[in-house]
Amino acid sequence: MSMKLIKKKAPRGGLHRWLSAEEETSVKKFFGDKKVFSSEQQILAAKIITEMREFSVWLHCSCIAGDSSALNSAKLRNESMKLYLSGFGHPHTLSCPMYREFKEDADATGTGTRKTAGSKPLNFRDFLPYEESDATVSASGKRENNNDDRTRRKRRPKLARLLLTLIAEAGINKLSQLYPLPSVRPKEAIEALAGVTHAQEFIRGRRLSEIVNFQPAMSEQGQEKLMLELERTDANWPARKARVFYQIFMSDTVSRDKVEFSWNGGSRVFTPERGVSINGEAQEGARPPYWVILAFKRNAEGQVICSEGYAHALFRRTCPVPVDSQLERQTMESISTAVKWLKAKSDSVTLSLEKPVFDIEVEIEGEKGFVLPDFLLNAEVAGTGTHTVVIETMGYTDDEYCERKSEQHKGMSTLGVLQTDPPRWPLELNKPFVNHLFGVLVNLDGIKKQ
Repeated sequence: MSMKLIKKKAPRGGLHRWLSAEEETSVKKFFGDKKVFSSEQQILAAKIITEMREFSVWLHCSCIAGDSSALNSAKLRNESMKLYLSGFGHPHTLSCPMYREFKEDADATGTGTRKTAGSKPLNFRDFLPYEESDATVSASGKRENNNDDRTRRKRRPKLARLLLTLIAEAGINKLSQLYPLPSVRPKEAIEALAGVTHAQEFIRGRRLSEIVNFQPAMSEQGQEKLMLELERTDANWPARKARVFYQIFMSDTVSRDKVEFSWNGGSRVFTPERGVSINGEAQEGARPPYWVILAFKRNAEGQVICSEGYAHALFRRTCPVPVDSQLERQTMESISTAVKWLKAKSDSVTLSLEKPVFDIEVEIEGEKGFVLPDFLLNAEVAGTGTHTVVIETMGYTDDEYCERKSEQHKGMSTLGVLQTDPPRWPLELNKPFVNHLFGVLVNLDGIKKQ
């Protein structure tokens, strides 16, 4: 028998039960072939998917050997109240009746990657918003589709991409020292970002540093003076683009309505008119500290106002790598500890870590797509070259999120050896991720022979 039901929890990946030969045939006929099946097979298949919902279990097919399992989850279409099987993780093999391409949204490829990049670097020469003062009103128009895609990762707004592009250009999302993790003054990170703005132009002859600032304590008089400088008619400005400037800083106090900047002598609270977007958070500021970027413009009454904001959690102020969750912070700590253990065993390896902030193009079976892994751990081993370990923080409680995320694993595996935290998801192993990762690193070619 090749099919079984495995638990989502307690313990995750544990055996719920094996399917009988008749049940397996029914599932493959009804949910797979969808061609010829008897009423008895339909009843058996219905019982299986109902059991999956009732006992919170996944359908596991062994058409793919090893840890890269082909899995299915029982989902409910709310509008029709019909149960159906949704595949995730690796697709079933082509010869398996359960094989289906990922087709639940138009932006998913047949192997689960994205057809288009949801997060890509920003062009410093073309990112300013359009001037809206001369906009006209239309009675109707084409409705924009803002539905989340299959990975539930909305396309990042320009404000977020501006911040993340600066972070990437400054190399803040990359670490060459993993143990101990680097400890720098926040001022040094800000200076690195400022260095990028001084080196880049937003229009010929004008530096990005003229509109991207790192002085959130600037007075209202200072803001007015800066805006007047941007509004000069004798200086180049991108056609049809609004006069806007930005402030970037770190903050421990962020909500959907306001952001606070604090310094030794006091603090200042900003309340953007369009609110604050917080990366990956439905809650309000639950994962401080944050990188924050605010946009300022002149309103219809002629006042300089804070129009909108974006916040992205960082690992810690003295190591401000952007992170997407508290769990990613724990993963970084585990990586650092594993590197500590490895260094005690071998001095022939040089390790570095990257937190990708933009989608990476991959190709699977001749089809190009995009993935966004959580971490890329590069190990340069003397005599054997560089090995890349792709690390995905899968989360510990949100099963549906992990299911969606796992659809990109096949694409991520083209970048290097894929490892999940917790290890071998969806299995639930007793071994902590740090021990598992150390085992992976110590067995890299060139290290295990020492």
